[in-house]
Amino acid sequence: GSSWLRRRRVCTMAFEVFDDVAFYWFLMSVMVAVIAPMSYSFISTLRLRPANDWTVQLSSCKEKNDKAERERRRDIVSKLLGWRGVGFVVSWTLLVALLMRLTAMQGEEMFSFNPFKILEIEEGATPNEIKKAYRRMSLQYHPDKNPEAGDIFVKISKAYEVLTNDATRENYEKYGNPDGYHGTSVTIGLPSWLTDKDNELAILVAYFVALIVIIPTVVGLWWRNSSKFLEDGVMQNTAYRFYRQVSEHTATKFMPGILASAVEFCEGVPCKNNQADDLSRLHKRVSEHFVKNQGDVNNDIMKVKTLLYAFLLREPVPPSLQADMQYVLGSAHRLLNGLLNICMEQRFVTATLNVIEFSQLLTQALWFHSNPLLQLPHFDMTQVKNCMRFLGSKDAKSGSSIDRLREMDPAARRENLSKLSEAQHNDIDLFLANFPDIEISFDARVEDEEDVREGDVLNLTVKVERKHLSEDPTWVDSDEEGDEPDEGLFDKQLAHLEEDSDEYETKKEELMDEWRDAYFERQKRKREREKSRNPQAGELGFAAKPLNEPVPVHAPFFPFERFEQWMVLLVDVKSNKLVGSQKLSQNSRFEKVQLKFLAPREGVVHYEIHCVCSAYLGCDKKVLMKKSIVKRKEEETKSAAELAEDEDDEEEEEEEEPEGKWYYLGGNSVGELILNIIALGIAGVMLFNFLYSRGLWQKYVQPIFEWVLLVLWPVLSVVGNKLLPWWMWFTVNVYDFRHIAFLFENMTAAEFDANATLSTRIVKNDTSFLNEDPFKPNLYNTFGNPDLD
Repeated sequence: GSSWLRRRRVCTMAFEVFDDVAFYWFLMSVMVAVIAPMSYSFISTLRLRPANDWTVQLSSCKEKNDKAERERRRDIVSKLLGWRGVGFVVSWTLLVALLMRLTAMQGEEMFSFNPFKILEIEEGATPNEIKKAYRRMSLQYHPDKNPEAGDIFVKISKAYEVLTNDATRENYEKYGNPDGYHGTSVTIGLPSWLTDKDNELAILVAYFVALIVIIPTVVGLWWRNSSKFLEDGVMQNTAYRFYRQVSEHTATKFMPGILASAVEFCEGVPCKNNQADDLSRLHKRVSEHFVKNQGDVNNDIMKVKTLLYAFLLREPVPPSLQADMQYVLGSAHRLLNGLLNICMEQRFVTATLNVIEFSQLLTQALWFHSNPLLQLPHFDMTQVKNCMRFLGSKDAKSGSSIDRLREMDPAARRENLSKLSEAQHNDIDLFLANFPDIEISFDARVEDEEDVREGDVLNLTVKVERKHLSEDPTWVDSDEEGDEPDEGLFDKQLAHLEEDSDEYETKKEELMDEWRDAYFERQKRKREREKSRNPQAGELGFAAKPLNEPVPVHAPFFPFERFEQWMVLLVDVKSNKLVGSQKLSQNSRFEKVQLKFLAPREGVVHYEIHCVCSAYLGCDKKVLMKKSIVKRKEEETKSAAELAEDEDDEEEEEEEEPEGKWYYLGGNSVGELILNIIALGIAGVMLFNFLYSRGLWQKYVQPIFEWVLLVLWPVLSVVGNKLLPWWMWFTVNVYDFRHIAFLFENMTAAEFDANATLSTRIVKNDTSFLNEDPFKPNLYNTFGNPDLD
């Protein structure tokens, strides 16, 4: 009926333009490109316990580790059931289904129209063979007998029309296309249902919703949320509150109140009526320890401050406040990192060290000025007093008590701490073996100079050895070597030769060349080793992965996992200002950091190099650095920084590209000339199509060309007569231009036969078919099948 004929015509158009098989391959490529990074991002968010977690062997952390393991499994399940997890599962399911579909379609080819293959006949078949094959296959695949073979029947009909028409068959045999030469043949890797007129409205609505509604809404919501936060993940309003409260000499005891003022806490754990009684009782137990006159007038701030004090004092928290306590502790260190950044940006030394100290207290759940020995497993004040009796109270606050306890013989420790069981002593031994023990060394120098003058750039290299970690096989600690060998290095090899003789000098030069080659090779290996150990200095940049996994921390009272985080601080003792800072990021036994700063005025300058940990009390170290600064000579008016800036300006001037040459059309090379010609050609074609489609070319431009051609014809005829023999030879022996001649024929034809075939209309330059409705009858006007009946 008419509906089937209409479906045939639609399918024909789809067959001519679209390619279902190619679409599936294209879709699979797009899905792989999207699913791969999405899967990596999702899997990286799943919390997995590090393989080197030594705390799992401690009985003091058993309850925490069991709870963390349950929460980790619950977190994985919740993430799998979340929108990202569902998207992860669904996307991989669709990808597997698509691969199965492609496997089933592996026998099919991408779009390729071969009428001989469709009719299952040999190329060069006679008209009788073609007609017989058409009759046989049309009877087999006619929709009246085989309703599911409509698409195959359309291909059979089209193949028969092409082979029974002399013009289209000649075009196919000559150009591989029944419509003649069309340049590069392109098919679209999209599904054929896109050409179905019944789907037109749905597709337009989907495009509208995706482009006009979904994408702007998602971008707007993302921007609205992200614009509230700074780079370190702290809200801007929170950073402003921190900035207003912190100063150079802010003490550690003020940190809970400053931290409690964060906007994140006010929004995440507001006061609730059903918590009022429990919160009031908890507040009474800890309020006597509050810092007076800190300005805590907000109920939400008082609630968070009460929870922080209760945790530091190890006070039991009512069940109604447990969830809020978890939220506060889970966000505390991220907010402390934002507070630390504010202190360091203002070069505060005391406040910076106090923020780090409060981070240590919060990790270990210890009150201010607590004894570091309370960090040990199974230790309480009774055990601390016993230890202090046989260790002595000297330097107890500095953390040396833990060092002396570690240096004791295990048998002596067991004798003095006899109330502890053997299992508890084993936990203490394991803790002391993994408690941080660091050593700091440094080297400060000016590049290519021996003395340090005012304004020079000092390069400070700080090496930190974390002795409690395992050996690092990739570390090579070699001193810097000079550019030239020491005198007397080759005396043994040259002893048998007479000094100052030609043979002596030749041999010495050979030995020098060998030494330099070996030196350069060592330097190359050293640079590669440094780059692999410190990827921040290489191509990977900020995205570099640490050399080793993070080191877990013994924190049985803190409900979340904590890892060792170290920072090197450089302090000017005289001004008490922070000169520079750098984090240790590789989690290895040996690590170096580089700090650069300008040398101050003439005199002896004292610096302190601090290496501090954010998780343990009593393990921080500092060393003193003294540097003599020499007065700059009068002729050296510019500082090293100014000289470096001048060198950068000179390099920028050298790197500026010269002006383009006119004979390269504004470029600087033949390659740029070719690119400019291509760009101008594309622009010319677009301009021609624009003018020609609106009739401006025929009305205004073409008469001008004809007049110029008429004026220049005498000259062109003389030149053409000279070039014609060469042109004829080129077209016959090198390239045949006849297949593109139709592009320049009858450009001004006004009327065309509406019933002409597509090939005829292209030859006559009739492009009106491009504006026809693609859902109307197909471009092959003789679609009927006269021989079917």
